[in-house]
Amino acid sequence: MTLYTPSDGVPETAAARPSAVRWPGAVRQPGCPGFEQSAKDWLFDLAPARWRHEQVFHRHPLELACMLRLHLDAQVIALQAGLKALRTALLGTPQRADDAETIGAYVREQAWAKAVREQVKLVENALHAAGGSAARKRVAWRIVTNP
Repeated sequence: MTLYTPSDGVPETAAARPSAVRWPGAVRQPGCPGFEQSAKDWLFDLAPARWRHEQVFHRHPLELACMLRLHLDAQVIALQAGLKALRTALLGTPQRADDAETIGAYVREQAWAKAVREQVKLVENALHAAGGSAARKRVAWRIVTNP
């Protein structure tokens, strides 16, 4: 289903609309056997491939979740900047058919990054809750650096 936003005429797919954050289906529920391993597998699938070679992330999935969340934060910011630059570049120029499609791609990718970031936050919080006192010290740093 394609919807059009009145502000810029860019198609908006159902995936680009904000929705309630849902627990990722590939991750077992916290407290279930295999929760931590399923969380690590899912996080590694989202992370850049080279992160699989960092042994610290295999030992500390909470750190993997934190770094991935920060990575997604940066992606959202980069996509905002790219979209703004594209729209600025298009001001006063004749519209091409590809322009709306390109803007739509930015909008959809940004919506995806925001939605996945929210799921990563859920998993990160669950890993934190399962991690004990060392994880509690780490959460204060995350709150300060990610308003």
